[in-house]
Amino acid sequence: MRLAVCVVLTVMATSSVASAQAPSKSPADSPACSYLTKEDAAVALGEAVKGPNATSMGKGKASACEYEGSGLHRVQLNVMPMDTATAAMYKAMCLKKTREGLTGLGDVACWYNDKHGELQVLKGMTMFSIDLSKSGDPTEAIKGVARKVYERVK
Repeated sequence: MRLAVCVVLTVMATSSVASAQAPSKSPADSPACSYLTKEDAAVALGEAVKGPNATSMGKGKASACEYEGSGLHRVQLNVMPMDTATAAMYKAMCLKKTREGLTGLGDVACWYNDKHGELQVLKGMTMFSIDLSKSGDPTEAIKGVARKVYERVK
């Protein structure tokens, strides 16, 4: 499982246990779904999409938003607010990864791996990752989604 998704899920699970509340599945409660629209997902996948499938741990906490196309095609956005120490650690980790073609996409932006199916971005104290699965090379589609999300993240 990818590192960003693991981090988000770990934070979500920890927050869930600490608050003794189940995460919300309502797109209205998910900040991630306010950053990734159905139209953005359809453009990225090049087809109609279903969704969103959302998860949120509450205001100011980790959230996720996913849209599905045909077959295994999907785009998922994970958003996680960070404190100063966590953001610094993430920034250091990201600087060790591949960053070609990512200028202007955040304070730090990096590819999870050489396949370009996941992009991780830090804007201020918010980390977001975009996981995109579709036919062909996902590079330009995922960068397009990242630009839209980056504009919307406060």
